[in-house]
Amino acid sequence: MKKDPLEEASENVTRRGATYILLLVVIGLLALFILRPGSRDALAIILGIALMILLHEAGHFVAAKLTGMKATEFFIGFGPRLWSFRRGETEYGVKAILLGGYVKIIGMTNVEEVDPADEHRTYRQASHGKRLIVVLAGVTMNVLLALVLFFSFYAAGGEIPDGPGTRVQQVVDDSAAQAAGFDRLDRIVTIDGSKVTSWDDLVASIEARGGEPTTFVIVRNGERLTIDATPKTRNGKGFLGIAPLYESHTVSVSGAVPESFRALGDVTSGTVGGLVNLFSPEGLSDYSKNFTSDAPKAGSPESAARPRSLIGIVDVGSDIVNGDIKKLLFLLAAISLVLAIFNTLPLLPFDGGHAAVVIYEWVGSKVTRRAVKVDYRKLMPLTAVVLALFLTLGLSAMFLDIREAVGS
Repeated sequence: MKKDPLEEASENVTRRGATYILLLVVIGLLALFILRPGSRDALAIILGIALMILLHEAGHFVAAKLTGMKATEFFIGFGPRLWSFRRGETEYGVKAILLGGYVKIIGMTNVEEVDPADEHRTYRQASHGKRLIVVLAGVTMNVLLALVLFFSFYAAGGEIPDGPGTRVQQVVDDSAAQAAGFDRLDRIVTIDGSKVTSWDDLVASIEARGGEPTTFVIVRNGERLTIDATPKTRNGKGFLGIAPLYESHTVSVSGAVPESFRALGDVTSGTVGGLVNLFSPEGLSDYSKNFTSDAPKAGSPESAARPRSLIGIVDVGSDIVNGDIKKLLFLLAAISLVLAIFNTLPLLPFDGGHAAVVIYEWVGSKVTRRAVKVDYRKLMPLTAVVLALFLTLGLSAMFLDIREAVGS
């Protein structure tokens, strides 16, 4: 909801030069798409992220229009203008760097100069309720988009993991299971006559029978068979030598609705927990270990737990998607929701920071029975600190992502 941060820096770039740059980028992306099929997942993720950022800003724009505020610009991209047109009071157009977009609403702070004739249509003069609607509209769009994408994933037959079941994924060489004749995809239904319904039940039963002849009833290709085996003893516990197959299931279109909300809750709790852990003393200490000479390698738990830049998201996301459109839907849903959560942080310049200011003024005005207005000039030092902190975090994450990508 700000002016384009790259506009002033790009004033000396001609429209023709910007167009050439954009054409080169588009041609390069098309060449990658055609000549390097392996890059298509990465390009799809990048395009999806750009579109969800654009939809975020569209949420602010529509809310501003509906509440009577004046939005003077709505652009796709940043930097020098390539093409634009004016309809009514708003200029619409395209800029050279096609990563998201922005909308400019006049009078966002008390330090911004505005034409006196437009003062009544500024953000700062609107009611608390209208201002809250506008600042939270972008986050709302991201959450709604996440719900739609989650629903699309489940409705299209996306698998829901159930965890390890009682079917065999692997038989360990030279184990009691191999000697007894267990095979991959066998489903164990009873052990010595006792029914087993979960992997935990199966493990507990086997560990209690180390060195004891045991009768297993299995289902193989739809036929029930009996296998006698004697689990070996390892560390005082029975060991058969099988690994579980991780089960999953799908749901109907109607069942996709509750699953979508469940996924929304799971990703939200995981993201919030990750943020709390990252900024804890232990989390910051763990993150700093990524910069040492013996830093965790790609794929390690320490590496997986750290934040990712766009480079890392695309790199890891491409491995996850691997050409599966359903997985792409789930990944983009999760990214959209994470963007929403980040934007609700009650710190400027995030949307949550603007919302916190509105709520503070609203409550303060109710309590004191007079208009309470926050002076944004006093918040600028804190805003600068927040920007510096997240810029440092973003650049450091980018450095680690690049280092992992090149394998150093």
